[in-house]
Amino acid sequence: MFWSTLTMLILKTGIVLLLFPGVLCVLRNCDELVVKHGREIKAWSPGVTDMSALDNIVDEKFDIHVSNTGPAVIGSEIDFLAELSAETIVTEKKRFLYHWMNDADNSEKLEATNNYKSNISSYIFDSDLILPNKYKMKVCVYKRHKEFYVKVAENQTLFELTASLNGRANVHQNLTHQKTYQNIFCAMKTMQYSVNLTDKFSIAPTFWFEWYVDGKLMETKENVNFFEFVHNRTGISELRAKVTMDSFGMEEKLHGTWSKSIYFEEEIQKVDVLAATEVVSSDPITLNVTFDGSDVQICWRIVDLSNSSLFDWSCDHPLSRGWYLTPEYSLPRGQYVAQVNVTNDVSAVSTQSHVLSVYSGGGSGTSSTLVVPVFFSLLGLVIIFVGTAYIVRIRRKSNVEVADFDFHPEIDSQGSQGSQILSRIRGTLSDLFQRNEYIRRHRLAKYHRTSAKMYGSIEGSDDEL
Repeated sequence: MFWSTLTMLILKTGIVLLLFPGVLCVLRNCDELVVKHGREIKAWSPGVTDMSALDNIVDEKFDIHVSNTGPAVIGSEIDFLAELSAETIVTEKKRFLYHWMNDADNSEKLEATNNYKSNISSYIFDSDLILPNKYKMKVCVYKRHKEFYVKVAENQTLFELTASLNGRANVHQNLTHQKTYQNIFCAMKTMQYSVNLTDKFSIAPTFWFEWYVDGKLMETKENVNFFEFVHNRTGISELRAKVTMDSFGMEEKLHGTWSKSIYFEEEIQKVDVLAATEVVSSDPITLNVTFDGSDVQICWRIVDLSNSSLFDWSCDHPLSRGWYLTPEYSLPRGQYVAQVNVTNDVSAVSTQSHVLSVYSGGGSGTSSTLVVPVFFSLLGLVIIFVGTAYIVRIRRKSNVEVADFDFHPEIDSQGSQGSQILSRIRGTLSDLFQRNEYIRRHRLAKYHRTSAKMYGSIEGSDDEL
């Protein structure tokens, strides 16, 4: 099969060279002077020996730009356009002649007009003798002067005829942030792969689109030139689109294939900044940044809230995935906020830390604003504990008979009133603790009846008697 195809190609090339010897040759030069005879226009040199005399005829300078809509598959339509320009554009009493020629099929075309533009539209190179290659289309422009047309400009355009369909493949994804790097996209998000065909045909043909991801056929559709999918992993991925055109009057179907290598990254969705809320000015601080996403860059700066002075941004690429520890910073006394930006090729997240207070003080790091609340908190706990213990003891106290003696008034009147009050407080406290001690020692004791028979007698053992 291969050798037969190669033989046919060589034979086809030989026939082209024999029938069109000028195809691969340089196009002939434009004639300096042509003359009009009725409807026929031909090159003619009317015996002008001094060609510099033509400069007096052409009193202005022209430029010509020639373009085309190629590349085009053989059998499709292609357009050519010539645009003439001059220092002064005068549409009245102007007559131009455009002479087109190409080296693909050696055809020529003449167009007489008073327009500064000339075009060849929907031209079809459909000969079986034309091979896929790059060819030239040349145009010579003449300005009418009496019965002559004098050349004023010439130029050419290079166009390509192909054996396969032509078009452009595009990959698109809606991203809120994307760097200038091409072919880098976000994993786990919908993206679109499309092919825009540029070949034109007089009859609308039917196209079949086949879509491949990493070599696997994903979908086949008729006349639908796009495919949407979600890629669920990071790294390099290969996309390929194959288009087949149904033949209409052609022996073989036309095909076209487009491939793209793209790279997927993980989107950043969450960034947290951890730092101490308070620190002594002599102690350095660090920022611990945790994040998700792949191939990130972390930039941070510290903002002084008291005078709004800004520190310069510092940026780095973390070596570990998911967290990053900034270098140590020593800050003067004040209040600060750390601003952090985490970015990659497909996303960006900005956040800031809580307020960081820096105080002057010793190396212990304990500030006066912390000592006062802690002291009073501990004092309150002590008071609650002592009060609870006192109430418990009072509730456990047993009923005790107390003799009520009526002392002589002179005894109570001794001492000042202040000293009497203090004495009573001391006595009350002493009785309280003595009574509580007695109750603690004897509340579980089992009492027995005494053998004493009368008031004032003492119970004792036999040995004492």
